[in-house]
Amino acid sequence: MDEQDRTQVTDDVFLEIARSAMQAVNEVARQEKRGALAELTQLFSERIAPQIIVRRPEPEVAAVAFEIKLTLIYGVRIPEVVEKVRAAVKAEVENLTGYTVQRIDVLVEKLVRPEPAAEAESVNKEF
Repeated sequence: MDEQDRTQVTDDVFLEIARSAMQAVNEVARQEKRGALAELTQLFSERIAPQIIVRRPEPEVAAVAFEIKLTLIYGVRIPEVVEKVRAAVKAEVENLTGYTVQRIDVLVEKLVRPEPAAEAESVNKEF
């Protein structure tokens, strides 16, 4: 490969990879756009969807950093979930892009309570 050849990855690609990697971490609350109530719940959902900011510490170096704001499910062990998020994002970004992930700062902004599965089942049985 010629010394002048370059491959660049846009911030949008890094955002998509990070979002995809976080899908494997079940304890992270995320935006759901399914079902008949999708439009009604969209405002609430957008407030709990992970927010990701991509930073380029050194523009000429194949390295990237992230700032991730999360909403987690109430009752989870926050340090363990944050480490799962970091590991998933780092592994996926480095594997798919070849870029080095220098840093992943995580801010846990909110906790949400999960919907009880038993309540949902009993409502379905009544109908």
